[in-house]
Amino acid sequence: MEFSSFTFILTESCNFNCSYCYQKKGLRQLEVSSLEKALDFFLPFLKDESYINFTGGEPLLAFEQVSKAVDCTKKKNKKEKKQIGFSLTTNGFLLDDEILEFLDQNKFSLMLSYDGLAQDLSRKKGSSKKIVSLIKKINKCQGIDFVTNSVFVPATVSLFSKSIQHIVDLGVPDVLFSLSNVPPWDSSSLLRLEQEMSQLRAFAVSHYENTGRIPISNFRKSSKRGEFGCKAGKDRMSLAPDGMLWGCYIYADYFKEKEGTSEYDEYCFGTLDSFIEDHESIYSETLPNYSGLLMGCFYTPETCCMICDNIKECVVCPVEAAYSSSTIGKIPPWTCKIRKILIKERHLFWEEVKSQDPGLKVTEGRQLF
Repeated sequence: MEFSSFTFILTESCNFNCSYCYQKKGLRQLEVSSLEKALDFFLPFLKDESYINFTGGEPLLAFEQVSKAVDCTKKKNKKEKKQIGFSLTTNGFLLDDEILEFLDQNKFSLMLSYDGLAQDLSRKKGSSKKIVSLIKKINKCQGIDFVTNSVFVPATVSLFSKSIQHIVDLGVPDVLFSLSNVPPWDSSSLLRLEQEMSQLRAFAVSHYENTGRIPISNFRKSSKRGEFGCKAGKDRMSLAPDGMLWGCYIYADYFKEKEGTSEYDEYCFGTLDSFIEDHESIYSETLPNYSGLLMGCFYTPETCCMICDNIKECVVCPVEAAYSSSTIGKIPPWTCKIRKILIKERHLFWEEVKSQDPGLKVTEGRQLF
């Protein structure tokens, strides 16, 4: 049992009401006592280089827990002497100068959710101006590893290319985009996505010609090729506000309100207290249910992913797909088509930039989940 990351889901609450958000809101917050207990137990099981992540809901609604967790980790790590980093995902609306200084001083990796020109349509009306101002502040913080994540759906896909270009032009060093599995994408929205992706590729090629940089993470290309396997439970663990342990924070939300089902029991590692008391047997019994989550085992309504030509390059979160298909590992047909568009455009991007710079080194893109 060894993990490269541990995620605290600090709260079920959020100050935004994003149109595409699949998370189920609630009032529960993670108790400080549970947070400290989890750190005390799991710290020895973290790899020498690892991360502690904070998410929600909106984690800055529980900033006290973030501060206490950082302080507690540093104190406990004096004995372990591991290289433990911190990361936080936020919509940024509560990110004031005091919190920003804290993140800067503690060298946080910060993922800011910002949808560019679609921000006021899909996230919070009137929030775009504040977030743009915030981005300019964050760019000046040398201690923060900064990335934005933008989410698009059929209703906002026409703003996709210009939005990502806008964020790159703001000077964000690492720009990530996501295409939501819900709601469904029809043929016209997929066609528009192809057009938008082509426009974004042209911009990314031009940007590389002018700067020598590839800020759009989705266009970067991993030097490792092989079948994707979900790392939940195997390389990461997550603690939910109700004190339950899951292999990944996404599972905690997906199984909310599904207590008592057989599938819930298959993927839940139980309460923090019960896991601490009997972790060897609980972990060995539950882990096999996560180990089978490989792309070759996933499928769409039409075919099995194992026989797809793109299997070594395709990455689909089995739980995110389940929000549409209602089955873990079952991929909606539009998600399959979206992935094929992304893979095709990334290939074309690399063909174009390598024709200009044959010695260009392959870089690693950020994982989306």
